[in-house]
Amino acid sequence: MAFQYFVIGAGSIGTRHFQNLTVLGANVTHLAWRDIDIGAFLKTLTSCKGNAGVVIATATKIRLPLIREIAETGAALYIEKPVAYRSADIETIFALPQEIQHRSVAGFMMRYHPMIQHLAQSPMDTLFRAQFQIGHDVTQWRQNWTFANSYAADPDGGGVLLDLCHELDIAHLLRAAQTPLRVDATYHPDFVDVDIQSHITLTTDAGAISTVSMDYLAPKMIRRGTLVGLDQQIDYDLVTNTLTTTTASGTKTESFALDRNDMFLGIMQDFIALSQGHAPQNPIAPRLDTTRDVCHLIADAWASRQFTAQLKARLT
Repeated sequence: MAFQYFVIGAGSIGTRHFQNLTVLGANVTHLAWRDIDIGAFLKTLTSCKGNAGVVIATATKIRLPLIREIAETGAALYIEKPVAYRSADIETIFALPQEIQHRSVAGFMMRYHPMIQHLAQSPMDTLFRAQFQIGHDVTQWRQNWTFANSYAADPDGGGVLLDLCHELDIAHLLRAAQTPLRVDATYHPDFVDVDIQSHITLTTDAGAISTVSMDYLAPKMIRRGTLVGLDQQIDYDLVTNTLTTTTASGTKTESFALDRNDMFLGIMQDFIALSQGHAPQNPIAPRLDTTRDVCHLIADAWASRQFTAQLKARLT
């Protein structure tokens, strides 16, 4: 039986996944969450006898029952980030059969950036301090899109920490983050309990202390990091796609060419491979069963937010 793919979610990310699956030659159907007949859809999946993959690009807060029901049909899952944001939900997802987890992925597509792949292979044994920053004025993100009417403004599953959690995955991947010590958050008076800025302090068992700062406010896109070890300092910038390594003997700067959609294509190619029982191309592919710790890290950070400041910024 030929493999069948389905994308659930008619927003920008769901549309991108559908287009990329089409480009990659997959037999794919695009479904809007509001229009789907769940019973009929699950029957269709069951008839595929495991020869199916489902991309779940719905709002995070509504996807858990869908994940469980799809897994029962034997279909593989591509779960957009964050996979979940409550520890109990994460435990439910990671209690799915291992065979399903081995064929599924979490949507941490930044692992397909060539610079992140390079950093993941760099020695970090002597790391003692790291900083990660991401920020961009949310009103500049997309045309005909408003913060107030989006998932981002929802206290249940919205906010910048969950929205931009790729940076937490990068910090964890680079062995710079295991446990959140403190999370300071800023809220807007019109959107109480929604973090428009979060500053996360983390530690590792090896003694490194890291910070991850994220916001919806910066007038120009910021996305960079600094990793300081006993033998080297690495400064990277994901806007300019440059990386500078400084050691006692000198400084070296490298550039990494990138078409942003290549990351989405890369993770989708690996999902196709994994869903059909093959190995992924990327050695740090976010196969679902390997992402449990970072999913818990994200959930723990979200639960630890302390709203210590208020800022009436322009969000519309």
